[in-house]
Amino acid sequence: MFSLLIEYVEDELNEANGKTGRRIFLSKLVEALFELEQEFTTLSGTERVELLKNIIAEVDMEFQHDSVVEHLLALVEELERINSNR
Repeated sequence: MFSLLIEYVEDELNEANGKTGRRIFLSKLVEALFELEQEFTTLSGTERVELLKNIIAEVDMEFQHDSVVEHLLALVEELERINSNR
């Protein structure tokens, strides 16, 4: 699930031609997600949610409603749902 999100953000980055601000935003986001991916399987569900929320909190206001942020929020909601069922 997480690797699919990274793939989606990479695809959006590749398609962000001519949109310098969005390209910078997506580049930073991909970098942050790759860093998190390195330890994702070793983290608890709660830790995963908190780290993803931290990434979302660092998104500039200009991109708060970007489709990739919406996907990140959906992942957080899904992880929270999974955590609550344990």
